[in-house]
Amino acid sequence: MRRVPTEHLTTGDRLGRDVYASADALPLLRAGVRVSDSYRQSLQRAGITSVWIDDGLSEGIEPLEVLTEATKQRATSAIRDAFRDVTRSLSAGATVSADTVQEMRQVAEMIVGDVAGNVHSALALNDLANADGYTLKHSLAVTTLGLSLGLRVMQKYGWVDTHGKRRFDGIEDRLAPLGVGLLLHDIGKLAVPPEILRKPGPLTEEEWKAMRAHPTLGFQILRKDEEISPLARAVVRSHHERWNGSGYPDGQAGAQIHQFARIAAVADVFDALTSDRYYRRALPMDEAYDFVVDGGGRDFDPEVVNLFRSVVAPYPPGTRVVLSDGNCGLVKEVRPDAVKAPIVRIIVDASGALVPAFEVDLSRSPELTIVSTEFEIPASAHA
Repeated sequence: MRRVPTEHLTTGDRLGRDVYASADALPLLRAGVRVSDSYRQSLQRAGITSVWIDDGLSEGIEPLEVLTEATKQRATSAIRDAFRDVTRSLSAGATVSADTVQEMRQVAEMIVGDVAGNVHSALALNDLANADGYTLKHSLAVTTLGLSLGLRVMQKYGWVDTHGKRRFDGIEDRLAPLGVGLLLHDIGKLAVPPEILRKPGPLTEEEWKAMRAHPTLGFQILRKDEEISPLARAVVRSHHERWNGSGYPDGQAGAQIHQFARIAAVADVFDALTSDRYYRRALPMDEAYDFVVDGGGRDFDPEVVNLFRSVVAPYPPGTRVVLSDGNCGLVKEVRPDAVKAPIVRIIVDASGALVPAFEVDLSRSPELTIVSTEFEIPASAHA
């Protein structure tokens, strides 16, 4: 299979996976359906920006699965319901309901279980949510990446207790509170005026001041709720702090920032960069990957970035790539020890002509690099 932007779908393309318009609805289109003009328009109206198609060029290429479909649907519904609950609570002056907190814990534990089963795999994070809007997709993707990083960071570097001792025990007990904090990390944005959140252009200084208040607002929303762990609240308050002290709301630096917040900062920025926003289009996965890696030791905890380098696949299976020799193909396989040097199935040569498919392992061909993720597949390939 290969992922194709909805606007680039060709009549007759065969869907490789079910397409959902919302977390708790039946599929909008089923796997195996052939795309028509009316189907393509329906996908665009539903906000579906890309889909998986299955054809001869991509035969045998499988998407990297992080979460099961059941986890994705349960988590997306739970996040949506939690945000609705908090909106009602804010208007009534109440705290988050016990039922919402319990649901967040259960969802976090489901994600932990899925993530732990992928601990030896690179992750693709561009296929985690349906067309429920940026906030839901972002919360789910940040939680998935944050828990993937958190598990690996604590296994490799441990965690520091209140006495300053570095420990490697009790990691599993810390993952659920981390997950709850990640799920709710942007809860404070519910108290920010929607016209600021959805503004398509640059924010004024006053608008930025309101936006930068959301971590503190989120912390205040959750502070009164004794059911929510202080570990989770640390994520909500401090996920915009930066390693060099340039972040907010407290201007903390280095190890002053809670480890969970340092993990959340990487996950939050990476997903924000790879998502369409009101004011800009998403960056390609590889550019966002490089941004995070380049920020290690400056904006981000270098220990977290060190693990990020092998956790995230900048070129997931099914991605179109152009190599430095001009040949073009689809990423077939990604290995955690060489995420930037995947195995590529060459299908188009430097002249733009289809060729009999052959594979190149970039980890064994150091003279070759990926130079682009865009090329045109000849029309004859769709026949």
